[in-house]
This record gives sequence, structure tokens and C-alpha cells, in this order.
Amino acid sequence: MDINGKIASLRETMKQEGISAYIIPSNDPHMSEYVSEHWKSRAYFSGFSGSAGTLVVTDQISGLWTDGRYYIQAEAQLAGSEIHLFKMGEKSVPSFVEYLLKEMKAGSTVGLDGKLFSASMVKSMEKNFKKKKLMLKSNLDLVERVWKDRPTEVLTPVYLHDQCFTGRSCKEKLMAVREELKRKHADAYVISELASIAWLFNIRANDICYNPMAIAYAYVTLEKAYLCIETSRLSTEVSMKLKAEGVEIREYHEIEDILRAIYKPTKVFCCQHTLNYALYGLLEKNLFIKVVEGEEIIIDLKAIKNEVEIQNIRIAHIKDGCALVQFMVEFEKRMKHSTLTEYDLVDMLKEARGNQAHNVGESFASIIAYKENAAMMHYAPTNEHHKVLNQSGMLLIDSGGQYLEGTTDITRTFALGEVTKEEKRHYTLVLKSHIAMAKAIFMEGTTGGNLDILAREPIWSEGIDYKCGTGHGVGFMLGVHEGPQSLRMTNHVPLKPGMLITNEPGIYVEGKHGIRTENILFVKPYKETEYGKFYQFETITYFPIDTAPIDLNLLTCEEKEWLNQYHALVYERLSPFLRDEALQWLTVHTTPI
Repeated sequence: MDINGKIASLRETMKQEGISAYIIPSNDPHMSEYVSEHWKSRAYFSGFSGSAGTLVVTDQISGLWTDGRYYIQAEAQLAGSEIHLFKMGEKSVPSFVEYLLKEMKAGSTVGLDGKLFSASMVKSMEKNFKKKKLMLKSNLDLVERVWKDRPTEVLTPVYLHDQCFTGRSCKEKLMAVREELKRKHADAYVISELASIAWLFNIRANDICYNPMAIAYAYVTLEKAYLCIETSRLSTEVSMKLKAEGVEIREYHEIEDILRAIYKPTKVFCCQHTLNYALYGLLEKNLFIKVVEGEEIIIDLKAIKNEVEIQNIRIAHIKDGCALVQFMVEFEKRMKHSTLTEYDLVDMLKEARGNQAHNVGESFASIIAYKENAAMMHYAPTNEHHKVLNQSGMLLIDSGGQYLEGTTDITRTFALGEVTKEEKRHYTLVLKSHIAMAKAIFMEGTTGGNLDILAREPIWSEGIDYKCGTGHGVGFMLGVHEGPQSLRMTNHVPLKPGMLITNEPGIYVEGKHGIRTENILFVKPYKETEYGKFYQFETITYFPIDTAPIDLNLLTCEEKEWLNQYHALVYERLSPFLRDEALQWLTVHTTPI
């Protein structure tokens, strides 16, 4: 069945339920950024495979809302279907809620599955829909009725992430959470965010591609801690260890029973942005519960890495850098003697990282984008759709690994041969932007929003911009994208020592090229004076930046010095672990300019 056929089937089901519009998000019940195949409903009905987007189907038309990272990709994947693309963030483009308010007749009913929307999103919709007397049915799972060959949810074995990597035991983390609960004058905390649960209990699994997390819920009180999870996936060793740490294990679905069984006055803390509306509704319906709302407690706790985590993360990046050097040696050999495609490099990267000790996979689908494909920020080649590489133009590789020691994320853009003057200029502007952020010194209280302009200024001076943030937080063997910190103009979270954040400015020219240079930065103290505390960044990604496409006339002496110092650091960190051709490659590509 093609996309239009799927939408037609959905409309028939909508008609049976008496609703005029149905909303399908990109979420699972845990508001995860990446979801398992079972929850890729929006992709199934739209054909758009990007990680972010919302599909709205009315009885007349359908539309897909996505952000600037995916404009080009979405246009290509929606071609031939009835779905209209709404480019979020562009002037005069309404949000899907604004669109429904404008297009739906008063008294119409809008449907959705409350398990797949955050409580904050549904409450906001309810408030707005009342203005036009639109009804909202929030308990409708129409996807299950239409998607007949829907993949079953695969639940994988759960394993422990050892304290030699995490630095803190589950018991210690529970104590920290309970201290925060007391500060918020709450008695309990319901948790659905998967990375937070994995961090709290020091558990990992492979339920979602690239994200070593287990599908679970948690409920923590001042005295008890419940982990709600499919218990058949827990070995005796894991169960005994968790119980020894003070954890009671229940089945996944029992989170609902726990919330219903609260029979004495209890102040339950939750985050409306991460808790799904169906579970939030159980809190509201229980007369013994007073809901205490705020930002996720654990997200803030895990954002600041402890000393053991930081030392392990440095090890992870050394391993990752060595893997990438080995990859480049093999890549350059094969380019001389055979034909390679973008897709070939996906397996080569995976193999190179897999050869490193403690590697447990990739941290996201590798972006291998040649020439104009790199203008799509989140392009990923497939076996069916890819470009053949030639010895000309530019190749962008954005990839990362999951190691027991941490999560990596790195982007490099390489000149495969002759490049145009425009490509050279843009490449150098991106490098200038990257260096500007890497060298930043900033006061305590400075946010990612305050710093974002540092990277944009060299690009803005040319009248160019990139439609995404400059960087995101990174988890510790968790999600490659982790809050609350980020480098984007809308972020208001102060950067603190111990936080990790990516530095990845870029230039993307549709139909021509895309250029990005990305390292991970670690926030650490710089100095303290009578004016206050000052912080700086330490770059902890170790891999050369291609110097071939640089227009040296555009770099200042200070920028050249930064690049030479960075390459000296890369050589110092990686050379003890490389031999023969790999060491020779590293030596050549870290030569001072």
C-alpha cells in the first residue's frame, strides 16, 4: 500500500470514530528522540524517515510539520504523495495546532493517542482548542487498527553498567534524587524518560537502535524505588544487584497499578514535558495525589559528569579517534583501487569502531554525504539510495560510537580532490566558526544561547546562516543528544563544569554541498577573580581536521595557532596506540600548517 492508500485507510477509520482530524507524532510512550520500529507510525503513514516531525491527517487534506534540518529530505520523501510540507520556523508557516484552529469547523473532533504525547503538549492543545470549541479525544490508537503488519516491540536483555565506568552506584544516585525531592517538597517522583532511568539504575539494554536503553518506567519515593520493566529480560545477577541497591522490580505495565494504589496524601513530582498524557491523567484522577511539576530532576543530575565519567569519556574519544584513523587508512586505499559508495563507508565505519575494546555499537545512523547530499543535514545513505564517490568534491562524515566508557559524536568534511573556490571559502568559514566557539571564555551563569552567536558571527558576516543549533549536550553511554544544555539561541540553561556539548557549525547550500566540523567540548573552570568565576571549554574529540580545503588567507595567526595546537594534542593522544600505516597517516595529517 502506498502513502496515499495508507492515509485513505486512516481516514476511513477516523470516519468510524467520528473525528475530523488525527495527529501522529514521532514519539513512543517515553517521549524518546529515537524510537523502535514498532513506534515509527509517523514514518509509516508519511514516508518521511527523519527523526522529528508531526503528521496531521484531516478528512480533506494531510500535512507534515518538520524543522530546518529536514526540509530537503522531507520534500524528496513526500514527493508523489498528497502530503503538504509545512516548514517549521519559517515566516507565515503555522504550527499544526494553529493550522487546526484555522481549518477545523467549530465543534469538530480531533483525535490522538495520549500515550504518544507529553502532558504539556496535550494540555496546551486542550487550552487552545477550547477557543474554537474543538473537541479532543486523547485515547484513540487508530494506528494499530490500520498498520496490519506493524513490527512487534523487541525487548533485549538488560545488563549493568559497572560503577568503574559510571563512578556512582545506583544507591548513591537514589540518595541524590531523594535530596532533590526534599528540596522540591515532594514525596515521590514518576519517571518515564528512558535515559534518566538507565542512568539512575545503572542499567543498559538495546531496545532502541543506537540508544543503549531499556524500555521501563520508574517510581521513586523517599523510602522506596520501583523499576517497572519486563522482568523476563533481567538475569538473576541483574535482579539481585538491583535489589541489593534498594530497588523493587515490577512488571512494565504495573506503573499504572502503582499510581492507582496511592491511598494516602502524596505529593508526586513529574515533568509535563517528558511524562506522557495517559500516565499524567492517572495522577490527576487520583484524589490522594497532589502533582508537583517542574523540569526533570535526573536530566539535570546526569548532565554534569563526575570525575570517573570524564576520565572514561576521554578514553572513549581516544578509542574513537584510533578507529577513525584506521578507517581513513582503509578508505584511502580502497579509493585508489576500487569504486566506493557512501553506503560502503557505513559498514567500514561500523567495523572500525567494532574493533575497539568495549565498543557496543554506533551512537546514531552514520551520515555519509557526498557533494550535494551533504546539504541535507541528516541525510543517511541506504543500500538503495546512495552516491558513488569520486576523487573530486567534498565528503561529509558525521558518526559516533557507544563505548562502555562513553558516547562519541564527530563530524569531519574531507576534500576528495579538487574543490571549488566557494567550497574552500565555506569550509574555512566553518572552521573559523568552530575555533571561535572552542576558544570561548565565559562567566558563570552564561547560557548556550548567550554563546551561540560566537560561532555564527564568521558565517553571518557573509550573509549565511544554518537552520539548527550550534551544539547539543551528550549522554554518557546514553543518547547522543542530551539536555538540558545546548548551543542554540533559544537555550537558557547555564553551562556548568562537567557538562559536555558539541561544537558543530556548518554551511549547507542546496544542490551543491554541505560542510560541518564537529568536536565535543567539556566545560571546566578557567579562573576565579574579584569579578566572579570564569569557565572555558576543553576539546575532548581527537581526530585531525582536513587542512587541504582551507583557504589560509582567511585564517588569522591565532586561528592557525589553535589548529596547530589541536593537531599536536590529537597526535599526543592517539600516537601511542597506532602503528605502521595508521601512525604514518596520523603524522601526515597533524603536520602544522
